[in-house]
Amino acid sequence: MNISRTMSGPVSRRKVIALLGLGGAGALISACSSPAPASPTAAASKPATGASPAAASPAAAASPSGSPAPAASPSAGAGSSAAGISAADWDKLVAAAKAEGTVAVATYAGSAYRRVMDAFEAAYPGIKVELSQFQSSSRDYLPRLIQERRANLFTWDLAFMPNVEMLRQALPAGFLAPIRPLIVQAELLDDKTWNDGFNAGFIDDAGQWGYGFSRDKAESVWVDSSVVRDGEITSIKDLLDPKWRGKILAGDPRTKGSGYWSSTTMRLKTGNDDVMKQFFKDQEVSVATDARQLTEQVVRGRYPVSVGAVSRQIFEDFRTQGLGENVKNIEVPEVEYVASGANLAWYLSQAPNPNAAKVFMNWILSKDAQTVYSKELQANSRRADVPVAEPHTLPRAGVEYLRMDDEKWLDAIEKTQQIAKDLLN
Repeated sequence: MNISRTMSGPVSRRKVIALLGLGGAGALISACSSPAPASPTAAASKPATGASPAAASPAAAASPSGSPAPAASPSAGAGSSAAGISAADWDKLVAAAKAEGTVAVATYAGSAYRRVMDAFEAAYPGIKVELSQFQSSSRDYLPRLIQERRANLFTWDLAFMPNVEMLRQALPAGFLAPIRPLIVQAELLDDKTWNDGFNAGFIDDAGQWGYGFSRDKAESVWVDSSVVRDGEITSIKDLLDPKWRGKILAGDPRTKGSGYWSSTTMRLKTGNDDVMKQFFKDQEVSVATDARQLTEQVVRGRYPVSVGAVSRQIFEDFRTQGLGENVKNIEVPEVEYVASGANLAWYLSQAPNPNAAKVFMNWILSKDAQTVYSKELQANSRRADVPVAEPHTLPRAGVEYLRMDDEKWLDAIEKTQQIAKDLLN
């Protein structure tokens, strides 16, 4: 279910949200327990309905999960003057989290995520992580979330998912609560902790909902080096060479993030919408949505060239099996962008374990956790004190990249998806 396509023809995200504010979302969420905010901007000024169950608990009084930290205003600086939770209140919060005993987390697929969760359990004995993994946010996670909310089920506390469907579907439907109030440790609110400042982690316009703790240059193009010579593909022009017709695999730009992010970047950087026809249609590109299947087809050599098809985490799992030795990532400027990808944290409204969620959120942003996460997921942390985990995806100094998971690009992404539907349907 995609709320941005409930009217005939392309409908912009902003128009959809405006319609939701006028009551047009009733059909979408009438069976869900949380009413939709009028708009992300308006909703950001107050917690979403049902967003702060901890406020009713004794632990919430000790650790105000229903109240923003002093740096809650998106326009306010979150520098070293930002106050954090006291040590005594933190201890009370941890005790309340241990009383809950569980934190439920949704992530993408890959064994590395489980190792990160094991590190949390070691740091906070008595709090277990219930981990659910998904191949796709649009195809797998959001449909499951919508189905469960219709049944009045509230499974997850936190989700680590890309931006588009979380902003486009989950937020207007009232499935999210502001995540900013969960971040309470003083050092996390300090601009000096982060390479580009604390507030730069928020990818939404309101600075409340989705927090990115890594930022990497996308690894969009992967090739089989036994087929593609070094330097043979360096630009979009090379990708459009007829010699590669029928030999390219891509993430589906209609629904898959790596597909529509790279395609949107391709459109914007070339200034040519027709480039999508030249690439997908004229080059007879094969597309798919399942991250594991896409990655496996590349590592098994079925396609010598791929764009937006390889998941690094899944690729590393195959590498441990001795597969994909000839596969490598190459840089093609017209499809290069930066993003937090699935390293974006979201807080679910009516979270079943609000205290454990707050402890987990502050832990995942800590130096120790970010060091583990970066190493396991090959994701470069935004923390200034965490070593570079993956030099190949570190944004290069002096190069201007599109930050494709910023909310401001949603309309451009919708246009890409519509073009793709016209081409591939």
